[in-house]
Amino acid sequence: MGFSEIQNTEGFSRTGAQHKTLRAEEEVTSWGQLHALEPALDMQRLFNVCNMRKLPRMVVNNDIAIRNQVKRSLPCLSYSTIAPTFTPTDHHTTAAIRNKQLEWQNYEKLEPEKLKKLKRDDFLKIRADLWGRNDWGNEDRILRVLDDMKQAGLKWTVNEYNEYFTAKLFKTQYADVLDMYLGEFQESKVKLSTGSFNVILATYIQLDMIPEAIRLIQEANNLYDVVPDIRDFDRTMSRCMPRNTRVRVRAKELISQHGFKSTKVLNANLMHLIDKRRFQDVKWIYEQQKDKKLDISTYNILIKGFTDARLMRDATHMYKEMQRHGVKPNAYICTSMLSIYAHTRDIASAEQVVRETILGGHRPDEFLYNNLIKVYFKCRLTHKAFLAYQEIEKDPRLKVNDVILNTMINGLVINREFNIAKILYKQMIESSYKPDMITFNTMLKGYTKTGDMLSAASIISDMFKLGMEPDTVTLSTLINSIFKTKAPASAEDMIETIRQMGMTPNIYTYNAIINGWIESDKLDQAEKTLEIMRGTSQLKPTIHTYTNLIQGYIKHMQLGKAMETFQSLLRNGVQPDRATFNFMIVGFLNHDRLEDAFTCLNHMLNMKLNPTKDTWTGD
Repeated sequence: MGFSEIQNTEGFSRTGAQHKTLRAEEEVTSWGQLHALEPALDMQRLFNVCNMRKLPRMVVNNDIAIRNQVKRSLPCLSYSTIAPTFTPTDHHTTAAIRNKQLEWQNYEKLEPEKLKKLKRDDFLKIRADLWGRNDWGNEDRILRVLDDMKQAGLKWTVNEYNEYFTAKLFKTQYADVLDMYLGEFQESKVKLSTGSFNVILATYIQLDMIPEAIRLIQEANNLYDVVPDIRDFDRTMSRCMPRNTRVRVRAKELISQHGFKSTKVLNANLMHLIDKRRFQDVKWIYEQQKDKKLDISTYNILIKGFTDARLMRDATHMYKEMQRHGVKPNAYICTSMLSIYAHTRDIASAEQVVRETILGGHRPDEFLYNNLIKVYFKCRLTHKAFLAYQEIEKDPRLKVNDVILNTMINGLVINREFNIAKILYKQMIESSYKPDMITFNTMLKGYTKTGDMLSAASIISDMFKLGMEPDTVTLSTLINSIFKTKAPASAEDMIETIRQMGMTPNIYTYNAIINGWIESDKLDQAEKTLEIMRGTSQLKPTIHTYTNLIQGYIKHMQLGKAMETFQSLLRNGVQPDRATFNFMIVGFLNHDRLEDAFTCLNHMLNMKLNPTKDTWTGD
């Protein structure tokens, strides 16, 4: 659809505000002025398209439409080489589902004599296929297979009982569930599973048999080694009674009141809920237990869980609750709290938690000292960091290790004690200790900031000697510093500088160089770098190579070259990513090509790439 066709699209009524916009546009003499007048106009149109799933009529006059024909002279993008994506109506499992249906039809036709010849695995496969389908009446079929299994003389195991309970609960046949559980199941001496426990508990609650439900919860862990678990119960309910919230709420209350007397059960529930980031449930559980003095392992799970989730206030509150009950921190809790106090720059609390840990009978180890050193460096207390470091050296039971040395070097560089960091780094290189990638990159940044490119090159050399490859951070730091300090005149000069530093440029090096030229607004040198990369080095561009170039072209309003680059990446079998689509959409909007922007967005969604804020704002 061309621009003139879009202009004639029907069904767009003008409001008073739109007439005002139209009159304003008629006074504009260039598209650049129009964009400055209404910067959000194009994005509003794109929103309309996405909401209506059709193109609205453009609020422009004929003169503007005619002038835009020049911009529309560029060809449209071809998306034919993008890898196909499956839609719900074109699912690749259709044939598999049809085969399962045929298997069930064949099973139904089996005579009793042939059914008796089937093995346990045969019945298991039929049931697994049925559970994998969402056909109406599958539960009845599963119950029939289970009954056929009995008729064939095969005893049920815990798996068969679990499937029987689940199917009966789904069918709301509660009496059958209890009859089987209290009769044949208990006589068989089969061990109760988590799934069966959940079904029986749900049945008791549904029938208002609360005393029986409480007894089941109390006996579960002691008699059957089953942990009453809120998360697991919710999973069973989602499968069997998805809309019954009353049973879920009541089960959570009963498990909390009668199951959490066991620290094992309480901790298991907390860990599972934290893993699923259900922190509201975690807080609710603690509220039920807050008047009790909990085991230190429980406090550790809560504090670490909140800390890892960046819920610092909740972690700090939990630590205060632990102190209120007179529980001293152990090394694990101390470590979690030190990470929080490093973030908040609370040096007094950090030192206090270390004292409390020691008073609790836990001697500080290397790990604890390392975290304390991080706190001191974060708080710009370099002298205290050195004191902690000296304590490690003095204690015969402790030993300075790679982790501590890396922390010291990184902290010294960050605190602008670069000369001391260089001495410590040299000692580390000459010893048996090995710097990590963070230390290498930190030292590299330190040298590049001071303009000491010779020493920066020596860091790269040390990395290769220790069998480590520069990562993207290393290369970006190095390339950016070369652009700032040496100001290479051409792509050839830049690559020669890299080679003089003892490095053979790889794809990541070239990508960093191309990005550097783009940031320097020298697109011709970025193109030359790509040419050298393909020719001399015979390297294939990656999605990052193409996206960097597209970003540069869009920035300099060269939509034609951006489109050519986009087509090139498709021809070479490279799949565009979210950033690639974002830049192309921005380019189309900058050139008032709304139809192309929408088409680009549509392909982005078809590839299961979710738009970001940048997509919607056009930045």
